[in-house]
Amino acid sequence: MEQKTPNRFTEALGEEVDDAFKKLASEILKDGALTLKEKSLIALACAVAVKCEPCTRAHKKQALKTGATQKEIVEAAAVAGLVRMGSGFNTAYALLDDDETGKKLVFKPPTREENKDNEMSEGSKPEGSKIQRKPDGYLNSILEKKFIE
Repeated sequence: MEQKTPNRFTEALGEEVDDAFKKLASEILKDGALTLKEKSLIALACAVAVKCEPCTRAHKKQALKTGATQKEIVEAAAVAGLVRMGSGFNTAYALLDDDETGKKLVFKPPTREENKDNEMSEGSKPEGSKIQRKPDGYLNSILEKKFIE
C-alpha cells in the first residue's frame, strides 16, 4: 500500500500544528469586512506577487469556487504585478546612493511647468522649482483624480 503524501507541510508537522493552521486560516478567511471571494482574490494576488506558481494555481481554484470571474482574477493578478514592479523600483532607489560620498543622489524630474518654460536659461529659473517625487506618486495621482471627480 502506497503511503499518502501530505498535502500541506502542516500535515507533515503533525495533527496539532495542522489543526491550528486550519483554525487560523478559517478565522482569517471567514466573511467580515471583506467577503471570502475578496479575500481569495487578495490571496491570489499575493501568490502572484511572491512568484509562487503552485500557490497561484491553488488560489485561482479557490477564487473560482467563491464565484470570482476570470476577469476579476486577471485584474487581481495585474495589481499584484504592478505592486511587484513598484517594489522593484523602490528597491532600485538604493542605486541612487553615491558610494564615494555616502550621500543620496536625488533625481528631480522636471515638472510640467518646467517643460513649458524649457526655453528659460538655467540661471533665470527660480530656485527650488524642481519637485522631488515620492516612490508612491503614481498611486497618489490616481487617488487624487478619483476623489476630485
